[in-house]
Amino acid sequence: MRKASAWVIPAIIIVIALVLVYFLQVDHGEDVIYSSKTTGHRGTSLLADTLRHMGYTVRPSYNPLTRYTNSNNVYIIIQPRNPAVTATMADEMLEWVHSGGRLVFLCRNFPRTVIDVALDSSPRYAGDFLHYRHGAGEILTGSASFVTNYNLMNNHIHGHVIQTTFDLRNTTVFFGEYYHGFHTQETFIGQLPLVVQLLLAQMIIFSFVIIWHLGKRFGNPVGFYDEVEREENEYVRALARLYMASDRKRRRKKKSKR
Repeated sequence: MRKASAWVIPAIIIVIALVLVYFLQVDHGEDVIYSSKTTGHRGTSLLADTLRHMGYTVRPSYNPLTRYTNSNNVYIIIQPRNPAVTATMADEMLEWVHSGGRLVFLCRNFPRTVIDVALDSSPRYAGDFLHYRHGAGEILTGSASFVTNYNLMNNHIHGHVIQTTFDLRNTTVFFGEYYHGFHTQETFIGQLPLVVQLLLAQMIIFSFVIIWHLGKRFGNPVGFYDEVEREENEYVRALARLYMASDRKRRRKKKSKR
């Protein structure tokens, strides 16, 4: 039985780890088009993965882009629809750009995106994109179809333009998943890399297994028994019995001598 339990526990941990890997790596398939989580033809995961493999810090963003967002980062918003970006939201994004932010805004109705309409400055062409200078920041607008997985597989030039137009070093590139309906707030664990999340999950599972195993190896719990309470005069009675026994012994000796 002991030999069997020696491999059962590691096997359980491995199975749970594989299940966690499956659920952590599962993507949205074709459910959400233009999302960096979607690996199908109409997704944009290829752009996110390519930038990540090039050494840049790339993360999904589950919060809206506002004037209070860190202006040191780069935001890529592709065909926002849940919610759609209104003129009011666009003005707030432009305030963020004016303070130093860098925005890539791609829509199917290019070149008349809500950002292009809100800007009053003249752009320059960066390949098929429009490049604006706005305050201390920059904006790149273009068609959402430029960066779909299918088109980037056939022509990588649009991804190259995004990578070379902005200096992506020492910054974080956020993909605006908030605008695809993913409104869950980010947590500290959610921001960790997949490998770190998996190791953390394994450590937690292993700790529970060890505690459970150590708790069973000593057998069933032993019942608690109350100690018999001593009487107050117990010492006096014991001493008296001792004296009486000693006195009887002394008398027997005297009788025997006679």
